[in-house]
Amino acid sequence: MDSVLEVSGAIIDSWVEPCGGDDSTRVVLQVAPKGRPRELIFVEAEASLVPDEGWLEDLSENVCHGSPVRALGRRMLNGFIAATQLQLVR
Repeated sequence: MDSVLEVSGAIIDSWVEPCGGDDSTRVVLQVAPKGRPRELIFVEAEASLVPDEGWLEDLSENVCHGSPVRALGRRMLNGFIAATQLQLVR
């Protein structure tokens, strides 16, 4: 269960939400993996993994649909992937 997983595909949906009582935020991506587009995967990442504020704003406004993404992380109990690395491409 602790193995690192890689998810590569296209962003289908995205949103940004606050995390707990501090100022941190997290990004949630719904990804259609390459080769398995019907098997949607949820990827959660700390906002600090997003390359810049422009990307963060675009992800919160759902203007990144179809953009390629590559995430590395571990599967959480809820089935989501907790990303430790995130690569976004315009």
